[in-house]
Formats: sequence, structure tokens, C-alpha cells
Amino acid sequence: MVNKKVKSAVHTLFLLVAAMLFLFPFYWMVTTAIKTSGNVYVYPPKFFAIPFTFENFKSIVPIFPFLTYLKNNMFACTLSAIGQTTCSALAAYAFTRIEWRGRKLFFTATLSTMMIPTAVFAIPWYILYWKLGLLGSLAPLWLPYWFQHPYIIFLLAQFFRGVPQSYSDAAVIDGNGHFGIFFRIILPLSIPALLTAFLLHFIFLWKDLLVPLMYINDEKLFTFSIGLQTLLGGTVKPSFNEIMAAAFIASLPLVILFLVFRKSIFSGIAVTSDK
Repeated sequence: MVNKKVKSAVHTLFLLVAAMLFLFPFYWMVTTAIKTSGNVYVYPPKFFAIPFTFENFKSIVPIFPFLTYLKNNMFACTLSAIGQTTCSALAAYAFTRIEWRGRKLFFTATLSTMMIPTAVFAIPWYILYWKLGLLGSLAPLWLPYWFQHPYIIFLLAQFFRGVPQSYSDAAVIDGNGHFGIFFRIILPLSIPALLTAFLLHFIFLWKDLLVPLMYINDEKLFTFSIGLQTLLGGTVKPSFNEIMAAAFIASLPLVILFLVFRKSIFSGIAVTSDK
């Protein structure tokens, strides 16, 4: 009994230390955003923003159009996550609930594509979008993700395997085909996993810089990632406090999204890994 309590205490302590390490960069960003200019470069550094000010947020708004970036990010990320989740769910169903020759081989080949760096596809993608006349638009940010993603397919496949086969057999007896089983049985039982896949991809695309930087050159279509990069290398040189204020503004929608759906994310990941 004592050993169990000691192990539990050590485990809890380790998790608290790890949580503090992961939260520290966010804490430092927030405190830097509300520090006065004289407290940013002092040594030793001040870990508390005393005194604090919100002037950095007021001064960064004119050169950091939050609403424009928010609209572009929400449009691209939502379309991308919807297409990604839908197509990946269909692929995961085909790999796990339909018997066909070569299924395991194709599933392994699909997962192996995760080993290929994204930069390898940069030139072919650029040429393709140039031929299609989509350069300078938001389409390259969401269109390619409608053709599935191996990690999301794997995530959903693990969950689909845990759905009892007897449910599908009962649906077949009732006259349902594969589409009927998919939409009436699998999807309603897989809402936690689907929501987790949707949110994980949404968050990934929200903070992506490489793809928007390649295809977008119109300031009206900039995303948060390009906007922050512009602050660092633009003609207007904001202070470090103001840059941290802009970074906090850019991350705030993700923080709100996580707080709203955190239970669904945790339950979806836990159940999927269990399966």
C-alpha cells in the first residue's frame, strides 16, 4: 500500500513538473505582452509582469488586423478539417470494415507516407496550383487535405476496429449496405474520435506557416502565421512586447477552442488509443 502511494505521488509530481514546463512558454508570452518596455530586457529577468500594461495590445491592433486574419484562418481551417475528417473516415472504414484483397498492404503503404517530409511535395504542389490558376488564393490551404491524411486515417481506423462486428451484421440483416452501415452505425458511435480528428487537424493547420507562405501574397488573405512573420520582417518594427501581444491574440482562438472541447479531445484520444 505504501509503495503504491509513493508511486502515485512520484507520478503526480512528474506530471506537474512536465505540465509546468509545457505551460511556461505560454506564460512567458502572456507576461511579456503585458510588461512595460523597461521590464522586457532587464537582467535577471522578471517572471511577473509588475507593473503591467495593456498598451501593447492597443498599439499592435493598427498593424495587426486581427479580424481579417481570423476570417481567413477560420475559413481555411474549417473547410480543410471538414474534408479531412470526412474523407479519412471513409478510407478508415474501407480499411477496417470491408474485406478486399491487398487491404493490409495498402493500409501499410498509406501509413508509410507519414515518413515523407512535407517539403518534398512543395514543388509538385506549387506547379499543380499554378496550372489550376489557384495561386494567390486560399484554396491551396484546404483543397489538398480533402484527399485524406494517413495519421487521421490511422486514428479513425483504430476506433472503427473497436466497434463490434455484430452491429454491422445486424444492419446487413435489416437491408443496409456499406453506406448504410457507415452512416447509421459507425459514424454515430464514432463521434468522439471524429471530433478529435477534426480538432487536431484544425489546430495543425491554424499554426502552419509553410503552406500559406508559399501560395498567398495578398495581404487581404494573410493568415495569423503570415501576419506574425510580417511583423518580424516588415518595414514597421514593433517592440518585443507588441509582438508577444500579437502572438497572444493569434493563439487566443485556439485556447478558447481547446477549453470548450477539451473533454471531447481527451475522451476521443483515450478511447482511440484503448481500441
